Amino acid sequence: MDTYPVSVRRNGYRGSDTKKRAKATEENIAASLLEAYASRLLLAQKEPVHVYLWPELAQGTGLAIETVARLGASIDGNSSGFTAWRHDMTQQAASAAVRQGAASSEQSGDV
Repeated sequence: MDTYPVSVRRNGYRGSDTKKRAKATEENIAASLLEAYASRLLLAQKEPVHVYLWPELAQGTGLAIETVARLGASIDGNSSGFTAWRHDMTQQAASAAVRQGAASSEQSGDV
C-alpha cells in the first residue's frame, strides 16, 4: 500500500543518443503528470483505504493505459493499479478502520 505523496520512477537516461534522450524526456513528463494527478487524488481521499486502477488514472491524466500501467508499476508494483491508505492515517489505522467497517457491515446484515 502507498500513501500521499506518490512517487513515480523516472527514466535516468543521460547518454548522447538524441532519440533515447527524447524518449526519456517524454517518459519523464508523463511520469510527472501521473505523479501529480495520483497525489491530488490521494490528498482528497476520504476512505481509509482505496484502490486506484490504471484505467481511472489514464482517463484522469489523458495518458494511454499502457503508459500509466508501465509507469505506475513503480508506485506499488501492482499489475492493475495501486492501493493507498488515507494521508492522515497510518497504514495500521487504515487497515483497522477497514476491518472495523467490515465487522459493522456483517453485524448489520449488509454483507
